[in-house]
Amino acid sequence: MKQVKLFFTKELFANWRTKKIPILLIIAVAVGILSPFLAKIMPDIMASLLPAELSVSLPVPTSMDSWTQYYKNLPQFVLLAIALLAVGTISNEVEQGTVLPFITKGLSRNAFVTSKALYLFFIWSVTLLSSFLINIGYTSYYFNDDKSTHLLLPLFAFWLYGIIFLAATIFSSSLAKSTGQSLLILAIFYLISTLSGILKKIDYYNPFILGSNSLNWLTGKTEFHHYWPAVWIAVFLITLLLTMSLLIFRKRPL
Repeated sequence: MKQVKLFFTKELFANWRTKKIPILLIIAVAVGILSPFLAKIMPDIMASLLPAELSVSLPVPTSMDSWTQYYKNLPQFVLLAIALLAVGTISNEVEQGTVLPFITKGLSRNAFVTSKALYLFFIWSVTLLSSFLINIGYTSYYFNDDKSTHLLLPLFAFWLYGIIFLAATIFSSSLAKSTGQSLLILAIFYLISTLSGILKKIDYYNPFILGSNSLNWLTGKTEFHHYWPAVWIAVFLITLLLTMSLLIFRKRPL
């Protein structure tokens, strides 16, 4: 545990020095600020694009539009940015030989992989919570209504979806010999997760639905309790990916 703590701290400071953490925080803040702002001005933008002679009554934006924008932007910017910055987190260090001195000085391979995973989970949690709280503040400022009442469960679901994706990032980086290979494995994983959404009959058991069903839970269109099987399968998948990462890296030549 001491080794994990030390290497986690090293990972934190290294990513701060290389500006990766500040970049992620800036993206998170931007998503939190811009999502409600775009929801507020979208009717005006749409009206300006219509011909002057065409009179169309556009709906008044609500807080729900703000959260719609927010959950559209999260995977496109925050989660994608973290995954891209971390895609070669293990394979890069092996390829460049920077991990070898730590291993020869007594750092266990399990501690190395575990600290990498914990760092990614920590950064994901911090950036997600930051953007969420900022979005709440600006949504309350722009929209004074009570239409967004189911906020925490969609947030939890999307957080867990992000953990799955980052566990897959750790797995791909443990398995791959280069950043390019790691990116390819992660892209295949993402493609499979996307295609799984076609099978509507397994929605309640599909862990990837946690990242795409936020709006239905926000509006109360679907009840979250039906999706607890998907949550438990997500936990199992995360555990499986991390366990496989540990087993692969233990036998990997450095």
